[in-house]
Amino acid sequence: MKLTRLPLAGLLLLLGFSTPIWSANVDQVREVEQSTQATAQAIQEKMEQLDSQRREDFQTWRQVRRETLVLEAHNRRLEEWNGNLARQLASLERQLASLDQTREALEPLMEQMVKRLQAFIEHDLPFRKQERLARVTELQDLLKRVDVSLAEKLRQLLATYRSEVDQGRQLSVSREFVELAPDSEPERVSLLRLGRIGLYYLSDNQQRAGVWSAAENQWQPLSARQRAQVARGLELADERGLPELLSLPLSVPLRTDQEDAE
Repeated sequence: MKLTRLPLAGLLLLLGFSTPIWSANVDQVREVEQSTQATAQAIQEKMEQLDSQRREDFQTWRQVRRETLVLEAHNRRLEEWNGNLARQLASLERQLASLDQTREALEPLMEQMVKRLQAFIEHDLPFRKQERLARVTELQDLLKRVDVSLAEKLRQLLATYRSEVDQGRQLSVSREFVELAPDSEPERVSLLRLGRIGLYYLSDNQQRAGVWSAAENQWQPLSARQRAQVARGLELADERGLPELLSLPLSVPLRTDQEDAE
């Protein structure tokens, strides 16, 4: 086999051309590798963020679902109570058609209804309490009058009952003087009421908030996060925001259907 001999000058010329080409290819490979690694890391970080957000959204959904089920159970019981009261009112209104025959029985019945109304207000959430008890006093005075017909007495009594029923379905805000602690001076605060299941106050400087505890029969302080929820609820009640679910403790503990069965 005959070997070809290249002159030294030709060999050096070949090496001079090949070295820059090889170096350029290596740099390109490194740049591609670095770019690929950066892209892969960014994708991994994004996937971790999405996974964390998914877990957080799932926990939020579970909490909202639980609160929704509890409130739905309470609403069913409230509708049943309202239905029973509506049937009682309808029954009393039918008795007006035969008022002459039922007069002797109706007068003591109305007196008993006023007493029950007074007891209910005294043990209910303490909103507009003085105003509502003053209405009871007016009814008591009305029943004693001989210049007012029995039909008018019954009409005003039923109207007061209806007003109490309606307040159990309302989201309302009021400004009242409230005794926030036993033997303390009444303080003017903003009250947020959710029907008859939640009553909350917020001080004028928005640094203090509380929830009325029916079990303890007194106000309980709220945390800073819950205080912000009360402020948000006041805005919603004033129609200054979109409806949303508030995360607040209830004044009256609710029982689920399963607890009722047990």
